[in-house]
Amino acid sequence: MNLIDRYVAEVGRRLLLVKGRKDIENELRSTLEDMLEERAQKSGKPADEVMQMELLKEYGAPAKVAETYNPNPYLIGPRIFPFFMFILKIVLAAVALGLGIATFIQIINLSPMSAVQLLETISKGILNIFSTSIAVFGNMALVFSLIERFAPIADFKMDEDKEWDPASLQKEPEPQEIKIWEPILAIVFTFIALSLFNFNPHLIGIYHLDEGEWKVIPLLSEAFFRWLPLLNIAWVAEIILNGMLLRTGKWTTSTRLISIGTKLFQVIILALLFAGPSILAVTPASLATGGITDPEAAQTLSQLAHTGMKIVLGLAIFGTVVDMIKSVYKMFTARATA
Repeated sequence: MNLIDRYVAEVGRRLLLVKGRKDIENELRSTLEDMLEERAQKSGKPADEVMQMELLKEYGAPAKVAETYNPNPYLIGPRIFPFFMFILKIVLAAVALGLGIATFIQIINLSPMSAVQLLETISKGILNIFSTSIAVFGNMALVFSLIERFAPIADFKMDEDKEWDPASLQKEPEPQEIKIWEPILAIVFTFIALSLFNFNPHLIGIYHLDEGEWKVIPLLSEAFFRWLPLLNIAWVAEIILNGMLLRTGKWTTSTRLISIGTKLFQVIILALLFAGPSILAVTPASLATGGITDPEAAQTLSQLAHTGMKIVLGLAIFGTVVDMIKSVYKMFTARATA
């Protein structure tokens, strides 16, 4: 194997692409051989190893050449990295705030406590925030790496890339256009929901200290997990819809129809959750294990929790129906004005 063959093989080894790799290697080999032949003709000497080494040195290191063929050499490219950081800060702040409030409530509920118990509670809260933040970061990195691969860079329209025209101030905003961060945020939170309810349901509960040891009261009942496969379908459909919006950059008839169908499916699931057995596992007995020893108080809190969940589900149904009606209205008005 001569130097050109070795060079081409080294470039091919560094290519991220699998499909089309042989074509790239053949094209590169042909280009180098033509360049070598041209040099030999100009110098009036036959091509030798020294001439090959000079050519390859000028052509560049295999890693640099491979980069020119790799369409996505980044896990998260520079064009969408600002979106990644913007949403990551929001999500991490929400996680820290939510878990911080939960830790504060635990301290209040468990008071009075010794200095050792207080320190342990705070330490557990900080560790919980840290571990959850790492999981969120990993999920978001995975989501954005998929966006980097499947949403063309050209679809991420950056205002600074365009020449600004004062006349644009007179234009009415395009009603079908979307803000790029909206589908990204929806994908991130939907992906987190998928990960949390399917792979980490043990994290969803009421935490309390029992003789210096952390215990958790499960928050969700078996009734919820019976409907989880349908919820997964709805969440995956939501991710697909927002992925399509990322590619198109605006609402179309097809994406409106998918949105309406997805929302209708969500309404059906929410109605089933509302009408069926309670999805909460909170009972007077479970609350008693959490330190609420007064039977009457535990019964009252349990009833409030189940009633509150019914109210939340009812509001979710109402909100989803309103969104579905809006989508239908916008689809027909867009077709009328087209």
